[in-house]
Amino acid sequence: MKRAGIILSLSILLILTSFSFCFAAGLELLDSYPKDGSDDSRPENFLVKLYFNEDVSAKEVQKQNEAAFKFTDSKGKELPIRVLYDSKKPKEIWVLVEKTLKPDSEYKLSISGDLQLANGDTLGEDRTINLKTRNTNTDNNVNMALMGVMMVGMIVFTSISTKRQLKKREEEERAKPETKVNPYKVAKETGKTVEDVVAKTNKEKEKARAKAEKRNKHMVQSQSEAADAGKAEDEKKDTKRVKGPRPISAAGSTYKTGRKAKAEKEREKAAAKAAAGTTRPKNATGKSRNKKAKHKK
Repeated sequence: MKRAGIILSLSILLILTSFSFCFAAGLELLDSYPKDGSDDSRPENFLVKLYFNEDVSAKEVQKQNEAAFKFTDSKGKELPIRVLYDSKKPKEIWVLVEKTLKPDSEYKLSISGDLQLANGDTLGEDRTINLKTRNTNTDNNVNMALMGVMMVGMIVFTSISTKRQLKKREEEERAKPETKVNPYKVAKETGKTVEDVVAKTNKEKEKARAKAEKRNKHMVQSQSEAADAGKAEDEKKDTKRVKGPRPISAAGSTYKTGRKAKAEKEREKAAAKAAAGTTRPKNATGKSRNKKAKHKK
């Protein structure tokens, strides 16, 4: 029992000691932006963000904590600052310098160990963040160089594009067979004879005309082939093959033309007479019948 009591007492003591260590940690500065030793900050609207492990935004200590921050230049001159808080980020404090800084210069943000929380815990020790602004003259030179490169590139690109357009236009002008050339003027400008200029012009015209005819012929042939193909396809779709002519009655129609109805009616009358018989001799006319009747009298 005594051993068990000793072990239990030691366990409780260890737990209490660990809790005391946790609570003794207090307020700590975890990080900053820009970081300590940074030399890449813009001199305009200079802002330092401080990140802590506890809520430092309590209103009852904000006014008191303003005295815990000091921003100085390389000569130790203190610059005006404003301490800012964000309710959505209670573990952050922002220090804004209310003055445009000098480029390529060193500055220092000092944080007093008296910075405290609402429960009375303090930072405990002074902290310093060394910062340096970037050289804006170098930035301006780099930007000017980039702009110069871009301008040269645009000029070169525009020049190449213009030359291509002029060359294309000249080729189109040469391809026109109807282009009129003043051989005397060309001969005077080039130093060639009029006959050579005329011969060269005629040769170029013939070449352009042959090229245009070939292009037109190819275009017409392509259009004709496309039209023939479309026509053949349409005929193939619309054409239907039958074995031979069929009467309209084969499709179930009972319509009769006038001549057909008349012919059928005459056939019916003839069939009726043949069935009833006749007293008229075969091949006898009206006159022969009268003569036979007189002879009998």
